[in-house]
Amino acid sequence: MRTDQQHKRYFPFVCRHVTKRRVRLVQVFFLALILILTALPPTQVDAAATPAGTAVNKIGQLNSVNTSALRSQPYINDGTLIERYSQGTRVEVFTEVTGEVWNGSDRWYYVRIVARNLYGYIHKNLVTLSGDAVDLSVPELDPAFEAALDAQGFPESYRPALRKLHAKYPGWSFVAFHAQDNTAGNPLLTLSRAVEAEYRPGVNLVPLTRNRSHRTYDSSHGYYYTTDQWKAYDAGSWVGASKEILAYCLDPRNFLTEETIFQFECLSYLPEVHTLEAVQDALAGSFMANTSVPVGPEDETSRGQNGTITYAEIFMDAAEKSNVNPLFLVHRCRTEVGNGKEGKLPVAVSGTVSGYESIYNFYNIGAYASDNPVIKGLEYAKFGYSRDGSGPSSAEKTKYLLPWSSQWKAIVGGAKWIGSGYIENGQDTSYLQKYWINGLKSAAFSHQYMGNVYAPSNESYQVYKSYQEAGILNKPYVFNIPVLTGLPSEPAPYPVGDLSRNNYLKSITLSKGSLSPAFHSEKYSYTATVDGSVDSLTISATTHHASCSIKNTGSKTLKTGLNTFTITAVAQNGEERVYTINVTRKESSSEPPSPPPDGIGATNGYKLVDSYLTNAWPADGRNKAGQILSSLELPEGHTATAYDLAGNEVSGDTPLGTGARLEIRKGDGSPAGTFWLVIYGDANGDGIINAIDLSYIIDSMVRGKSWTPAQNAALDANRDGTVNAIDLSYVIDSMVKGRPIKQD
Repeated sequence: MRTDQQHKRYFPFVCRHVTKRRVRLVQVFFLALILILTALPPTQVDAAATPAGTAVNKIGQLNSVNTSALRSQPYINDGTLIERYSQGTRVEVFTEVTGEVWNGSDRWYYVRIVARNLYGYIHKNLVTLSGDAVDLSVPELDPAFEAALDAQGFPESYRPALRKLHAKYPGWSFVAFHAQDNTAGNPLLTLSRAVEAEYRPGVNLVPLTRNRSHRTYDSSHGYYYTTDQWKAYDAGSWVGASKEILAYCLDPRNFLTEETIFQFECLSYLPEVHTLEAVQDALAGSFMANTSVPVGPEDETSRGQNGTITYAEIFMDAAEKSNVNPLFLVHRCRTEVGNGKEGKLPVAVSGTVSGYESIYNFYNIGAYASDNPVIKGLEYAKFGYSRDGSGPSSAEKTKYLLPWSSQWKAIVGGAKWIGSGYIENGQDTSYLQKYWINGLKSAAFSHQYMGNVYAPSNESYQVYKSYQEAGILNKPYVFNIPVLTGLPSEPAPYPVGDLSRNNYLKSITLSKGSLSPAFHSEKYSYTATVDGSVDSLTISATTHHASCSIKNTGSKTLKTGLNTFTITAVAQNGEERVYTINVTRKESSSEPPSPPPDGIGATNGYKLVDSYLTNAWPADGRNKAGQILSSLELPEGHTATAYDLAGNEVSGDTPLGTGARLEIRKGDGSPAGTFWLVIYGDANGDGIINAIDLSYIIDSMVRGKSWTPAQNAALDANRDGTVNAIDLSYVIDSMVKGRPIKQD
């Protein structure tokens, strides 16, 4: 479907026991070794570089009544899935290799899907070989052709494929289109810059049914990572394309075979090539094959008889009046509106839609994204760009034959619309209509006919089949092939795998301190500050997607000063997203606290001694921040605020531990003193008496380790002035026997 005149949608009508375990481990090892030795990326590669195995080199076809999976490795996993293909799909089989057992056999073929020029593995049982051999010959260099390639400036990475095409079809001509950037100075366009320019929300789409590796996972491009859903386009069946599939489709070197090169064919009408017979062959299998329709009173044709005209004749009229290749028009029509099913005409060309009776749109022109794009296309066919009762402008009536009130006017007028809007603009190939990469034009990267990233490739193969069936492949075709600069040595690979790429974290929490700024899944750098008494903390995290794993969480030791930690979210397909946390631990102070401020006391049994607040036994709930604050007696106008050991302000039922502080301020906000909470036995300051406190006491006894004054005081559980085994016994009795440690 189309979006509007600048961003047009392209809506195709598609497209065990221990001993056994040891044996199994050995099997897995050797299988892995074989896979490593035989692995090659499923992109356009030289057939001579096929993986090791038994040579086959035969033509074959897929035989399963269901679809057959092409995989990047000879084993079954969603991470190896390239695409699925239907029964009868033609393949070139190069070698037979050993892989995963399926259906009782571990034999796999390394193949090329001819229609898509994709390489990979298919299980042997899914392929039927013919007696025909794959052509592995390397053509001899033709000096005149090499000179022509030099003159055109084709890079070396283009040439092996072009040489092979020239050897088979010497009448074909290859013209280099040196794409330029639209940045300052118009430098030659790089592939990475082309991908960047094309990677915009809603501009390049793939069907929702495509592998996850082909779908965007960027939140700014319509991926909702919290729900694992995508923004839907064109009635919900299309989503944003990934950068990887864009790179593959934009790299012309992926399509320099006889089956895929026709996306670069110049689309002007060539009478000696584009004959009525060829058009009739191209219509086979569609609702337009061998079919006649009435000649309308305004149809300007000399063809037809008895008041009717065949669709093939209409497309010939369209070619002559628009100077556009009629076979291209046929395939654009078939891809846009479909072939018709069970005798029913596609809606856009039925002429029976309520409010749009006898209105037709064979190319879905103007059918931009909406709840019903087809209706939008019929709206344009009836009213033009006014889209209201005023109807088409006089220019639209003259130039495009609007309104399209007959099949003839819709096909011919639509061809004139495509010809004047695109082909005459320099977008004279299917590739350039989809990817308008000419930076010298003001509408570079935007004046694009369709949204479907696969459209040029899909149309190319259909055109190839039409030419093949019509026996006209030897005609003198001209191919306008984009040339990009700064290309990698190998063509951009075809994205593989149907595994989730969601690697967004849902939360990060610290056991001490708090993150700044507040956590957000798309913020990747945070800071936190903790008191000098905190020598360790625990980092925890959660993910949005169940298949996403997390690395580097857990307990972390802190040194004084800056501590940097990275938390990595790993998607199901292995892609990583890194979050960084910079934790600053303050300098510890071993100085004794100052005397308590004058005029401040405590009630409810709390004790204030030497700026320590005691008698806050956790088991009785006496260490809750709100209860402690309400028990303070303060001079008129003074206020008190509680902070936990990590320095966070707390109140209410929040429990406090040793080292928490109570800051007293005067009415003018100036400091009036500080009290430090001491819970004897709670050495680590978490407000709980447990084994961690035992470790603190042992570190003090054995290693002479020291913490804050409040913590050092809490180590002396029996308050005899010495930290020793007696203090250990007090803590153990509290843990095991529930015996309170005296606090008052």
